[in-house]
Amino acid sequence: MKKPSVLFTTLLLSVAGGAALRALDATAWRYQQPFEVAQAGAMRVALPPETLDRLQPDLRDLRIVGADGTESPYAVLELPAARAASQTLTVTRRPVSLRIDPEKKEVIATLSTETGAPLDSVALLIADTTDYMLPARVEISGDGNAWRTLASGLALFRRGQGGGYNTIVQNTLPLDRRSAAFVRVTISTGETSLAITGAELRVIKETAAREAMPDDDAPARIVATEQRAGETLLTIDLGAANLSLSTLSFQIADPLFMRHVTLTGTDGRELARGEALYRVEIPGQVSTSKTALAPGGLFVPERRILARIENGDSPPLDVRGVGATRRPVHIAFNPAVAGRFTFLAGNAQARAPRYDLAVLSGRLASLPLSRITAGASSETPDYRAPAPASDKTSVRDIIGSAFFWLALTAVVIVLFVVIAKLLPKPKA
Repeated sequence: MKKPSVLFTTLLLSVAGGAALRALDATAWRYQQPFEVAQAGAMRVALPPETLDRLQPDLRDLRIVGADGTESPYAVLELPAARAASQTLTVTRRPVSLRIDPEKKEVIATLSTETGAPLDSVALLIADTTDYMLPARVEISGDGNAWRTLASGLALFRRGQGGGYNTIVQNTLPLDRRSAAFVRVTISTGETSLAITGAELRVIKETAAREAMPDDDAPARIVATEQRAGETLLTIDLGAANLSLSTLSFQIADPLFMRHVTLTGTDGRELARGEALYRVEIPGQVSTSKTALAPGGLFVPERRILARIENGDSPPLDVRGVGATRRPVHIAFNPAVAGRFTFLAGNAQARAPRYDLAVLSGRLASLPLSRITAGASSETPDYRAPAPASDKTSVRDIIGSAFFWLALTAVVIVLFVVIAKLLPKPKA
């Protein structure tokens, strides 16, 4: 049996979108992609990347038509990001107590969590005074006496002290979603002097349950590599335009590197700035890496983007490939019958449709996702490019507008005269 919310949503969709609109002249749309609907009724479907690639960036030219050419209304849905649906992170600043072991040349930082919630990570606040590369051990305890080691050989480092743009800092240590009253971090400092001023504790907070929407893979690939002075420029084909980019990962063979990467459009327009990638692998000491950018749903209207890797005086990285994930685009519509439908795209002159379903998009996301069988995208037979809209005002329009206002003025004058005659005359 369907949930009440789904039943209510289905009823709303049936009322708002049950009737087809009108026959549409498909020849004004350059591209078409057929798809099969197994059964009639309200449904939520994913828009194929091939059609997404052909649309205007705001998707205003998307249309759906049935086998008889009749237009079907739809609604583009707002979907949750691909993350744990029932949990969010809160950051609290906590004081730390410090103890120095001169024999082992270690600094031990201990903090009280004051929460029973699961812990995501802890970030030590270290004053920006020097560069360092130090191994650390993380432990947790329920009473401050018995300690359990979560991980050792974790890397803490800073390169480019001074707080400038090229500074790269890694002071965050994972806590594996464990609950604990106390957290202890032991740092093997050697001859390095650290000024630890506190810590930021990231706590996992339970929120209302919400179904997470997983990301889809995007067939990203490197199509060109150019080495410049102090910079590597990668041209990346994402497989389609108009994608909401969730992650972009780099397959890098080098065992030790720290570089900033900036994403731009092919026209040089900045999309995501200077996120750091690194890998530190020192056998028996430290091992940590970050080889993926997380733009978090960055909208990319182009099919191709540029990744600028800042090398400085270091040799170029051995980048052997890329991978990407994207947030899908889901729509809801209500086919009256099963059978063949068609996505239309590629009409720069089309205006955004105003369907009744748009006001219901918040509820339609609860519809179950239906699988559709889509064919290949192709050019529409007998395609005729629509005439571009003209912003110029013709002489005929000017004359027509002037005539309208003159006629309206004459009507107002006549009304005043009639009203004046009907009013009673004042007595002498």
